[in-house]
Amino acid sequence: MASSGGSRGSSSDEDSSMNFRETLLRIDASLGAQDVEGLKFLCMDKVFEKRLERCSSASDLFHLLLREALLSEKDPFFLAELLYSIKQHSLLRHLGYTRERVEQCLPARRRLSLFRSLLYELSEAIDAEALKGMTFLLYDHIPKTQMTSLSLLVCLEKQTLIAEDDLTLLEQVFKEVTPHLVKRIENYRREKAAQEATPPTDREVKSLNQGEEEVFSQSEIKQFIQALPEADMYRMNRKHRGLCVIINNYYFKGLSERMGTHTDAGSRTSCPS
Repeated sequence: MASSGGSRGSSSDEDSSMNFRETLLRIDASLGAQDVEGLKFLCMDKVFEKRLERCSSASDLFHLLLREALLSEKDPFFLAELLYSIKQHSLLRHLGYTRERVEQCLPARRRLSLFRSLLYELSEAIDAEALKGMTFLLYDHIPKTQMTSLSLLVCLEKQTLIAEDDLTLLEQVFKEVTPHLVKRIENYRREKAAQEATPPTDREVKSLNQGEEEVFSQSEIKQFIQALPEADMYRMNRKHRGLCVIINNYYFKGLSERMGTHTDAGSRTSCPS
């Protein structure tokens, strides 16, 4: 009898998982190519860029977020925040949210950085004429190819010409071609200062008190890895192939616990003979 009950429970879990994926597929069907690019951009602080580049559809991205434990049936808020950010408010109902509900949850549950959200909002506000002026002013800093407002901002960020705490160049350009957007940068600075002055949430305090282990955010880990110099290649057919240190965190500041951590660790503890 116990075995039968366990089987029914397993079947129920599988059905639930299938239903959630069907929900994600319905959301995918309502999103266009531009929406997908926006979602990928918003996820840049959460997922390695090379993995995002391989996503050609929203369903690819959803699968990646599931693998990274950034999205689950029990907690779909991150996806709700993403859809809210790209103004696909009608799709929130698939996740059991409304625009008003997301706005109520954001102060305590925000996962996207203010900086990432600002850049996306600016990209949406830059019209064709403003983009033409920005491309002219930034001629010496950007590739000589046709760019969208979003790809232009990505390019500036990758070259560290703009950063979370340094929007001087962007502000100067806006003053020349689209002065009304300067106000958004000023609002961002005020909101960021207010956020930094706010005491940490209970979850952040809990993470910081986990022994003496230092906790890093995913964006900090990403920046650290990208800054490492490329190592010379060496042969892997010797008996002793060297040592490898893997940082496998469970707690991340400002993020939910990464439930797949222990599984990852278990799969990497065995050594080949």
